[in-house]
Amino acid sequence: MRSEFDTAGNDAGHGVGQPVVRKEDLPFLTGQATFTDDLEAPDALHLVVVRAPVAHARLNAVNADAARSVAGVRGVFSAADLRAAGIGVIPALTRAAPFAFNDRSGAQLPDPAQFALAEDRIRYVGEPVAFVVADTRAAARDAADLVELDYLELPVAVAYRDAVNSDSMPLWPEHGRNVSFEWDLGDRAASDAAFARADHAIELELVNNRVCIAFMEPRSATASWDGRRYTLTTGSQGAPGLKAHLLTVFGIAAPDIRVITPATGGGFGARGGVYPEFVMTLYAARKLGQPVRWAAERSESFLADCQSRDHQFKAALAFDADGTFKALRVHADWRHGAYLTSRSAWVMTQYLPPTVGGVYRTGPLDLTLRGLFSNTAPQSAYRGVGRVEATYIIESLVDAAARHLSVDPATLRERNLVPPTAMPWRAAGGAEYPSGDFPANLERALELADHAGLARRREAAAGRGALFGFGIAMFIENDGGAPIEFATVRARRDGDVELLAGTQDFGMGHQTVYSQVLCDQLGIDFDNVHVYEGDTDLIPEGSGSHGSRSGRVGGGAIVKSADAFIERGRELAADLLEAAIGDIDYVRQDQRFTIRGTDRSADIADLAAAAQDRGQTFEGKAQFLTERPAFSNGAQVAEVEIDPDTGHITLVKHIIVMDAGRVLNPLIVDGQMHGGLAQGLGQAWLEDTVYDDQTGQLLSGSFMDYTLPRAADLPDFDIAYNEIAEADNPLGVKGAGEGPTSGSPAAFMNAVRDAIAHAGGNPSELHMPATPERVWRALQTG
Repeated sequence: MRSEFDTAGNDAGHGVGQPVVRKEDLPFLTGQATFTDDLEAPDALHLVVVRAPVAHARLNAVNADAARSVAGVRGVFSAADLRAAGIGVIPALTRAAPFAFNDRSGAQLPDPAQFALAEDRIRYVGEPVAFVVADTRAAARDAADLVELDYLELPVAVAYRDAVNSDSMPLWPEHGRNVSFEWDLGDRAASDAAFARADHAIELELVNNRVCIAFMEPRSATASWDGRRYTLTTGSQGAPGLKAHLLTVFGIAAPDIRVITPATGGGFGARGGVYPEFVMTLYAARKLGQPVRWAAERSESFLADCQSRDHQFKAALAFDADGTFKALRVHADWRHGAYLTSRSAWVMTQYLPPTVGGVYRTGPLDLTLRGLFSNTAPQSAYRGVGRVEATYIIESLVDAAARHLSVDPATLRERNLVPPTAMPWRAAGGAEYPSGDFPANLERALELADHAGLARRREAAAGRGALFGFGIAMFIENDGGAPIEFATVRARRDGDVELLAGTQDFGMGHQTVYSQVLCDQLGIDFDNVHVYEGDTDLIPEGSGSHGSRSGRVGGGAIVKSADAFIERGRELAADLLEAAIGDIDYVRQDQRFTIRGTDRSADIADLAAAAQDRGQTFEGKAQFLTERPAFSNGAQVAEVEIDPDTGHITLVKHIIVMDAGRVLNPLIVDGQMHGGLAQGLGQAWLEDTVYDDQTGQLLSGSFMDYTLPRAADLPDFDIAYNEIAEADNPLGVKGAGEGPTSGSPAAFMNAVRDAIAHAGGNPSELHMPATPERVWRALQTG
């Protein structure tokens, strides 16, 4: 991986902007980190879930007699047991403020009741229908195999055509159809008029393939009941948010449950809500009076983890003879699965439509989003949710328009980019971009890609018998997620400082970056900062990490809490030194509170000890609130070579120029670029979650059938930054983690389609993932 930053060492210090090596890495690299399934619980029982073997059925009965006879089994439980305990639904939040919205008819969205265990109907393969708790995992597995389900299979709605068809059996009879909602945005009349006046229009059908999340650490949970309250330990994207949802499910008060999130191996949006297994383990722990553990096997993860993406688009772009864009039309079908999981419908409307026109002056927009129930696993957010889709739509259209006009795709983009002088810019989808230099991003990416040498490289590839493709994608994304965050900075008697943050690290390097921020704010040594997240007893408030918000919103809270810490220190120092507060200064380089104009002072340790001796604390608390999203943006370039005989693609080069605002730690942000690019390229190239249209059975249920990108598949990434500070937060940061994922599928697919077009094939025939077979077939259909 090549980056413009020198990450060889840390001689310049540990503050913001320095490529500091992550302080949290040693435990992970040496196997000492503690994930949920690593926790010692010698008296714990083991839980195994019985999952539905069919995609759609009326569930008549669960027979557990044989299972209960297995030695070591403590109980077998079904929906009736949870219902008798008063356990409610896992909230969809489709009708809860601020996530509720109405469809185009003005009606509320459906509120499908997802219980931890299927009640009277099975709606997807792998849905939980019962669970077994036993002394050992082996006994629980054996007993689970003996649970008998009495069910009547029903017709499935899996294919898009079946979900849309009014004659298909509805998954939710009370809703009456499998179209969950239809929602509009833009100005249809203005768009239609612009299309009628334009010299040209092109239309594309695009597929945004369904993917599984493939966490490095499979989901797991350990629950206990101490006679007074529950404790749940599990990987999550925010313990306070998870706790809030569990209070609703169990109908209990905040003091009645504690949620702990230890080391977590990946989140990406899909660890943000309540999973059924959390409810099962908590119920069983109280019912049986012992801790209960559950850990997913990888095959379970494919069936039961929330999945993502899964759209079909019809999109059109109108433009004049000189290539000036005039209007945009988008129809999006979203096959979201059997349920609408927590906030998922709201998330899709918040992230896809606002930026669907990208960084261009597109003219008026006409957009329709249609949700579809299907007999497939439910969906959640996933890295770049909505932004991947918006970028893929507009960037595919721009390349198709360039082919139609026989102009260089880079030239067509330059002609239509929003200039920096037009900021703030309101996009056709409603987003308001406060800052950015989109032409500079493109210019830098083309320079790094040696755009001037394209013809030479294309000819050289042809000499080797390969097809050459070059693809560009501009991207922009609305970052931020929840607009408010909390933090506390607290002094210890030894002079070290503890940071209690409401965000949640699941691989992003918060220990390091947050320590860097406090180095700058307080002057304290990097190694003397201790960061804590993920325990609702210690940190009861917080919105977790999602939507590329941690650096911007979480970092803002840290800066504000550091300010409050200094003010509290001035109060304590004034009391200890017998001076007026107004005469106390904090000298960062010495980490001392000093009476101005004298040599009398006290350090952090002195004040922490004085406060604790009086039963007080030396701490600063603060919340930080943003009023709008930020918009990170950039440009990506992909260069590929294709074997025309096999359709095999080699990714030769991939470049990203990223405006993430101020870069807090270049080494960590480089890592975000690397991982985000790999995930986006994986979707475009290799990954595909496939269900059988007739039965709803999952056909890609293991890593034998579902391919993730490997290091050998990817080139060294060329990374550059265009740092334009974001004015709405004290650190000047925008989001970093999702931008690379948002742009990479479009850049890669544009490169592959470019190669196919130059070979006389039909690029519009190719959909993600660009497997060798699909590429070969597109080459045959010129």
